Amino acid sequence: MAQHRSIYLTIAVLVIALGAALGASAKSFTVESFRTLPNDVSAFINPVRDLNDEDCGLIKVIASEDFAFSTPLGIVKRVDNVGEIWLYIPHGSKKITIKHPEWGVLRDYVFPAKIESHMTYELRINEPSKPVAATPPEPIVTTVIDTFVMTRVDTLVIAPQKRHIPFKAAAMATAAYGGQSNDLSAGLLLMALKRHGAFVHISTDFGKIGHTSGTCDKDGQMGESLPFYSGRTRHSCMLFNAGAAHRLSGRVTLFEGLGYSYSNVAWELAPSEGGGYVKNTHYSTAGLSAEVGAAINIGKVAVSASVITIKGKNFYGSVGIGYKFGK
Repeated sequence: MAQHRSIYLTIAVLVIALGAALGASAKSFTVESFRTLPNDVSAFINPVRDLNDEDCGLIKVIASEDFAFSTPLGIVKRVDNVGEIWLYIPHGSKKITIKHPEWGVLRDYVFPAKIESHMTYELRINEPSKPVAATPPEPIVTTVIDTFVMTRVDTLVIAPQKRHIPFKAAAMATAAYGGQSNDLSAGLLLMALKRHGAFVHISTDFGKIGHTSGTCDKDGQMGESLPFYSGRTRHSCMLFNAGAAHRLSGRVTLFEGLGYSYSNVAWELAPSEGGGYVKNTHYSTAGLSAEVGAAINIGKVAVSASVITIKGKNFYGSVGIGYKFGK
């Protein structure tokens, strides 16, 4: 009989320990769902900017206020609303860590996709159920009520707020170098845009070749004769292009365009040949030109770099620095 009591006591202890273990393990939380709310315009109506001056994405967390959150890029702003927590997260965030003082930590929960600016998301947390103390049953009271209910539904349609893109302009002094005759020129690059806009770029070496009495080839050959030259040369270069500009982000802008440019070289004939200048057709080019480049602003300083070609024959590299107006 004593042996049976010992067995029953052991079983009871094991049952109690198992129940305690199950109860302890049950006290944890999980992420029930994460989804995009395409029709929620909260992030548009009240935008919040991060340290890079970019608009944040908004995550609405369905959970109690005891939860704390962190991300590798930080939490820009937290707002505790009734029934949910609003977290403004930097653009490009990939994961989030969720903490609770009683139920522990869920570290590095990975979003299905990177957080985007102006987008609203919902994160629903499944919290452990709390034990409810037993209460004595209340007396049953049966009440019969005849009620006439009239329901009126008023629908307010709010159009999504369009994202405001600030105006931006820049003026940069530029220097270009290249071409078959190694031209060095100075110029000015002007740019104005919101999301898209335009640019104008002109650069010159302020040179003139003046009047020429004929032309020669690369080696100085004029027709069937090869005259003597003094060794003096004249250069004249002008690059002009205009076209479209496109803002990729708050700092980076791409631009491309077409125009007309020329690079002329003249060689001086020796006094024994009568003097004067002749145009070297090999080192001289004029016609349609094209330009492709990028501009980056750091604060109010704007920096540019571009490549220019004349008829696909002469190529120039251009760099510039100047001042940015607007945001």
